[in-house]
Amino acid sequence: MLLPCHQSRVHEMLHVARECTTSQDSSPSSPGGGGTTTTSTSVGHLTFGEFCLFTTELKRCYERDTPRLAILSKMSEKSTVDKKRAERKMSKASPQYEVFLGGSCGNTTWRQDLAIPRLKENGISFYNPQVTHWSEALIELEYHAKQTSMVLFYVLDRETRNIVSMVEAAYLSGSQRKLILVLDCYRRPGDLICGESVSEQEHQELVNGINTVQDLVERQGIPVFGDMNHALNCTAKILRENIWPQDLGIEDQVQPIKHPTLQLGDKLIKLHDAFVNTNSEHITLAEARVAYKVVTNKELTTEELQAIVEAKKGLQIHELNGQELPLNEVCLTFEEFCCIVAEFKNQRLESRRLWDIFHSVMTPIQKVIGWALPRRPLRPISSTGVRDVYLGGSIGTGVSWREDLAIPMLRKHGLSFFNPATGACSGRLLPMEAALIEHSRTLLFVINGNTRAVAQMATASHYLGMGCDLVLCIQMLQEGEPLSNGETLTRLAVKDYNRGRSYLRDQANKDGIPVFDNIQEAVDCVIQKCRNR
Repeated sequence: MLLPCHQSRVHEMLHVARECTTSQDSSPSSPGGGGTTTTSTSVGHLTFGEFCLFTTELKRCYERDTPRLAILSKMSEKSTVDKKRAERKMSKASPQYEVFLGGSCGNTTWRQDLAIPRLKENGISFYNPQVTHWSEALIELEYHAKQTSMVLFYVLDRETRNIVSMVEAAYLSGSQRKLILVLDCYRRPGDLICGESVSEQEHQELVNGINTVQDLVERQGIPVFGDMNHALNCTAKILRENIWPQDLGIEDQVQPIKHPTLQLGDKLIKLHDAFVNTNSEHITLAEARVAYKVVTNKELTTEELQAIVEAKKGLQIHELNGQELPLNEVCLTFEEFCCIVAEFKNQRLESRRLWDIFHSVMTPIQKVIGWALPRRPLRPISSTGVRDVYLGGSIGTGVSWREDLAIPMLRKHGLSFFNPATGACSGRLLPMEAALIEHSRTLLFVINGNTRAVAQMATASHYLGMGCDLVLCIQMLQEGEPLSNGETLTRLAVKDYNRGRSYLRDQANKDGIPVFDNIQEAVDCVIQKCRNR
């Protein structure tokens, strides 16, 4: 169909479809946040009707060239962040490299084995931060090399935890740098990282971190690579033709990422909410006619209604002998309703209709199984409303700083908020979930001292790179202290996760963003920012 569709959008489609089919109950939305939603952890699938809806909506948005909405928390060009970055640029005196080789270090050999020989073959200058004997004197040298390199080439290898590399790559993608990112995702629990076996919970958090970084990078229109040779070829082209990674296309064997911020999941939720109005798995065509108008703000024409009746009842209109259309006798499933909306919403009539194809491809067994639509209001994952504060950061079992402290204080001062911890966690940054962040005026990220918070640190770092109005609370992990889920980390693991925290803190300090150790002080700062605004 020639419709570029990146990973996070595909996962959003699957996630929302699963939300619409789950039979588990959810509580009503609260005034400031949302109700708790529990979902299955299975991958899920799309029905034919859902696929029709998503693809036609995607095609419509591409043809209209839907613009990206403004990020409300992004500060003005004259902000403290921009001033500090400008000062750093003015102070650069080190030579400029063409490529900075960032990412996994430790015992990895990807630089020496592959990247450096290829760069030398092409006469490309580079800076290699991986050295045999490290000293503090290299910190400033590495920092200047990173600031002055034309292309930042980052590889996240599964042989290390990559905490700093994830946080760093997320920041760079948000700060409008030429970033080439190669991801080598973790395979399975029990694999060794730096000689230590990875638990199932740690493996899942590392995978979620990698996936979130990919979603953040692709949200900027930057392609992510899985093969280093391919990435090196594209790096050479970027330098040779002085283009951006976003300019790579099919001729470079790169899938273009078009409209990366476009969200489609809310379309299915809107249809679902319009459909769920009875205690039956079907609605009549008369009811569907009303629901169609609610969703599209258009009426189904007489011709369209006639065509639906013909397909469903297996007769021609002239066989009705002048009788009125039996709208109350024709029943539709949710999948058929999706097909009707996909077909008629944009008034593009074809000789063979999508919902008619649906009937021809459904086997008798599939018809018997049907589509078990839950009869409950589905809480939207996202909202178009604007809130004062986004409550980002650590989530999970035993993490209650939002409910215990932040939310009561925000309500006391009459401030609205988005609480992502109340939604179903998909392990990715879905477009609808990213919209929650970008519809908030101030972003608060709390990285607890009893959680790994890999994906949350990467997300905070990305919006820090974008120059958003953030407040951070970063607490270090303590050796021997259990996590909120009961796990106890090794000394090496504590060191790895704390290095990520230190990098995020240092980068925030460089950009003039307030960082606290105490959650109360961080929330007070957020409230003061909202008052000043």
